[in-house]
Amino acid sequence: MLKDRLLDERESAILRALVYDYIITGKPVGSRSFVQKYQFSISPATMRNVMADLEQLGYLQQPHSSAGRVPTDKGYRYYVDSLLEKYSSFSGDVEIKEDILSREMQFEKLFDSITKMLSNASKYAGVMLTPAPYFAVVKRIELIPLDPKDVLVIMVERTGMVFTRRVKISDTLTYDSLYEFSKYLNSELCGYALQEIKEKVIKELRSGQTQSSNNLALDIAELSIVGESNSMLHIDGIENLLKIPEMIEKDHLNSLLHIIEEKNVLKDILELAMRLDGIQTMIGNEIESVYVRGCSIVTSPYKIGNKNVGVIGVLGPTRMDYEKVVPLVDYTGKVVSDLLTKMSK
Repeated sequence: MLKDRLLDERESAILRALVYDYIITGKPVGSRSFVQKYQFSISPATMRNVMADLEQLGYLQQPHSSAGRVPTDKGYRYYVDSLLEKYSSFSGDVEIKEDILSREMQFEKLFDSITKMLSNASKYAGVMLTPAPYFAVVKRIELIPLDPKDVLVIMVERTGMVFTRRVKISDTLTYDSLYEFSKYLNSELCGYALQEIKEKVIKELRSGQTQSSNNLALDIAELSIVGESNSMLHIDGIENLLKIPEMIEKDHLNSLLHIIEEKNVLKDILELAMRLDGIQTMIGNEIESVYVRGCSIVTSPYKIGNKNVGVIGVLGPTRMDYEKVVPLVDYTGKVVSDLLTKMSK
């Protein structure tokens, strides 16, 4: 193999055009037809030499000795990085309907709408990791008696998300007692995020608390938020991937089956992406999972205020239309951040 080096201007232009052509056609690229199609001012023989050098450098590979070349993961990475250098913001015909999202009042339906729009716009699979409940800022708390020693705790979050938890208690409480508890908890806990309530606020209230009844109210609140820390994975458009020839080959199909059946595989990947700011692309072997092969994922975190709370993205083949998907995901992340920030005020 040739020593790894920077590509010259001609090699770079040829590689970008070849990756683009393969993304569009899905067919190995031959030197003669490629020269004619893109009007490079070199002979097919010279083009074959350039392609051979790019293959030696690891950017291209030849599936069969008689076939043309196709990009490797390294070739796709070069192409994507060149895209990121030249675009600043999305200005195309976006199929993310901001007005529809802003009218959606139920959080679960909002997440479904976002993934469906991403899937429809990209023609791949839209994915979304929802905010973990501990980011939620409490707007209202209601305690409802279910039976003498069971209480239903309802917490309404500022964005409209509703959390419910059934809590067992040792004492028998009347409806009037729970009404007073609700008033106390609303006065003390509203305006705080669940994480703050869990880690700090309840401890501070206990330290200054003299009424045992209020301590019991705090016990109920504390029990209701134990374990409320998991984000949910939403995915839409797997059927789009099954229409792509290479995605139904054995290894790729097995990856899709793992993603469908074991959602923690994709969830773990998205949780890592959420820690990073800005648009991220993971191409083929860059996805550090033995269960995901022949796929690429483009992600962008979304925020409430200035804090990353979730991530949206598109899952597709390595032969993904990055020129469309990268700015689409970037734009959608900003739309979702603006929407959730407004909803949480």
